[in-house]
Order: sequence, then structure tokens, then C-alpha cells
Amino acid sequence: MKTVICHFYNEEFLLPWWLRHHSKLFDHGIMIDYGSTDRSCDLISRICPSWQIVPSRNEHFDGVVIDQEVMAYERMITGWRITLNVTEFLFGNMNRLHNRQGEMTQHLLTNYVFVDMEDAEKGPTHLLHDIPLHEQRYWGYHDMLNTGETRIAESETEEDEGLFGKHFRMNRSIHNFPITYTGGRHFPNTDYSFDDLVIFYYGWADLGPQGLARRLQIKDKIGTDTNTIHHWSQDKILTTTRKIMQPACKDLRETIARFLAFQQIAELNARF
Repeated sequence: MKTVICHFYNEEFLLPWWLRHHSKLFDHGIMIDYGSTDRSCDLISRICPSWQIVPSRNEHFDGVVIDQEVMAYERMITGWRITLNVTEFLFGNMNRLHNRQGEMTQHLLTNYVFVDMEDAEKGPTHLLHDIPLHEQRYWGYHDMLNTGETRIAESETEEDEGLFGKHFRMNRSIHNFPITYTGGRHFPNTDYSFDDLVIFYYGWADLGPQGLARRLQIKDKIGTDTNTIHHWSQDKILTTTRKIMQPACKDLRETIARFLAFQQIAELNARF
């Protein structure tokens, strides 16, 4: 049994891609709704009708209470489980999840970060739901292939250095027993279990009106976690992306081809 857990708030823009992708990899999903007012719940019911939609017990979208709620759901299930944001897509060799019966195992997964380059010659500037995200946003970088130097020659502020100087996305965990999360379900990205089962991160992949609106609306649900990346203004999001994220990017189509091949195998297995 493989279960994916996700917490969401007004994610109707990304959910069509996310649901179609993960419904082919997981037997079940638990979707924790933080009071969405858009079409998110309708999309889940239509695309993944057997998955659970549960209202969050929390009013605010803060790291500590999210971790506590996620851990409670993970304790209720058996088999493999992972908790992802709607910006995170699992790709690669799902055969890594085969192991001996009853053996407690945890794998840490590294990230490929995809960035909107705002260049029509490198790909479409408007995302279309009937085309997979990886075919529309393929410029990015792999955090663990970064040298550890700053992404730009000189960080203009200490804040830039702290947030983006070395590694931005920390590892996620997929495991077959209950674990304890701290710090937003992140794990140190100085090491990871293997390089053929990874996370594709699309949090910076759309600087268009819909993508920016999605990023900006979440601050209304943040409670005690003040002055986080979720409170950034539109100008800061755009400036940071162009100044720090984009210079680190390259065309990853050749690099990610092997992950897509594993995905095709998983989709074929799901049909039979």
C-alpha cells in the first residue's frame, strides 16, 4: 500500500497536474483542506474520487501544527507514505519501495527545482493543464549538484545569503513506519538515499498572473509564522527569481529523461 498525504488551500491551479500525476503512483491519497474557497475539493473528487478529503483541524497554515496533523494521519495508515506540498511531484524509480516484509525503511529524496525563465524561445510562457508540467517547465537546477557557493557572485543582503546562498530545497522523506517531523517535514540535504527517485519542485515555475496569485494568497492563512517566504510581496518574488534563481538554471530535459522513463513504466503498471 502506498499513500500520499497533501495539505492544501485554494490550489485549483496546480491540483490538476498534481492529482493526475500522483494517482498513477499511489494507491490512496489523504487531502487535508485548510478551508479552500475555490474549486480544489471539486477537482479532487472528480480526478481522484476514491481519495479522502478531510478538513484540517487547524485554522492557520503554520509549520508546527501542520507537522502534528500530518503525523496523526500517518500513524493511522500502513505501508509506504509521503507527505508532499502541491508544488512537489514525486518522479523516478518506484521499485525502490520494494523491500522485505515488515522492514522499517526511510528514504530521503532530493529535489530538482524548476524555474520560470520568462523566455518564449525556451518554452511556453502560459501553462496549459492538458500538457504535463515537465514538458512546459524544464529549466532549473538540482540543489545537491550546487557547489555550495552562492548562486550569485555577491549576495546583496544577509537575507539573500541565508535563504539562497547554498541549498534551498531540503529533502523529503518517504517511509513505511511512523516518523517524527520537525521544522516543516524537512530533512538535511547534505545526503540523500539515491538519485533515481526524486522530487520535482515547481514552486518557482510560474511567474504569470495565476502563479503569482497562488503564491500571494497563502499569506492570509499564515498565523504565528511571520516574516517567512510566504509573506513576500510580488516584487520580492519576481526580483529574487530573476536575480538568484534564474542564473542557476539550465535546460534539464536531458537530465530528467531517465525519471520520465520510470514514470512511463509506472503508468503502464497502473493500467494492468
